[in-house]
Amino acid sequence: MPSGNAVDEGGRGMTTTEEQLEQAQQFERLKALVDKPYRWIDRKWDAVFWISAAFIVGAACDITKLLFAGDWDFWTDWKDRIWWPILTPFALVIIGSALQYIQWLAWRFPTGMTYTAICLWPLATLGRWLQWGNFVHYPMNFVWPTTMVPAGIFADWVLFKTKSFILTSVIGSAVFAFGWWVSNYVMIAPFLQPAQWMDRILTVADIQGISFIHSQTPEYLRIVEHGTLRSFLGETQYVALVFGATVTVAGYWIGQFIGRMLAIWPIGRFMKKW
Repeated sequence: MPSGNAVDEGGRGMTTTEEQLEQAQQFERLKALVDKPYRWIDRKWDAVFWISAAFIVGAACDITKLLFAGDWDFWTDWKDRIWWPILTPFALVIIGSALQYIQWLAWRFPTGMTYTAICLWPLATLGRWLQWGNFVHYPMNFVWPTTMVPAGIFADWVLFKTKSFILTSVIGSAVFAFGWWVSNYVMIAPFLQPAQWMDRILTVADIQGISFIHSQTPEYLRIVEHGTLRSFLGETQYVALVFGATVTVAGYWIGQFIGRMLAIWPIGRFMKKW
């Protein structure tokens, strides 16, 4: 007959085996919960994140544009051939460059410029419609905002192909400036048509500027049109476009500084600390 100690050891062995089996089953159940794809929660979280970020990104880009470009990107008669293609791409590329760096660093998505453009346009249009269309009763074809969607797509495409922020800052910024001008020239072209007004030949944009009271008309721009800028190729527009592309390079690196030092670097310091 087996001794009592042998029976106790056998019982403890069976108990240990059962406990291990139960622990293994519990581990498998927990592992299944961890590995379970929570598509509903993931998609809801993605929607909350991207929609919330859209308002912040769009507002930041619009405020930057208003600070740097100001009236040159607001009234139709201010959208001239000199300062408009110089200041506006410089202002637009700043936040787009910051988002481009953040999205490329986080997910390797070359979509920062395009995402910024898509966030900017509806918010800017809604703001112009509410503030100036409803409250002041200005026509939307007088206060319409510019679009940077085609320019943003081209700049993201350059980053996608080169995978280099240096090349994107040079090539992508130039493509961004020229793409912005071409896409917006389609919208400004009808307002540059000549029209007779009070026995004078003016553009439709100038007639709008005279008919609707707003900030002072930049008469000095008409003087610059006959100044030294015409000594090169006889046109101010081409010189302004080239100079605007050069200035956009500087704006691109300002955006890179914002993305690297004011967005990513503080997060990294906080994570290392805690």
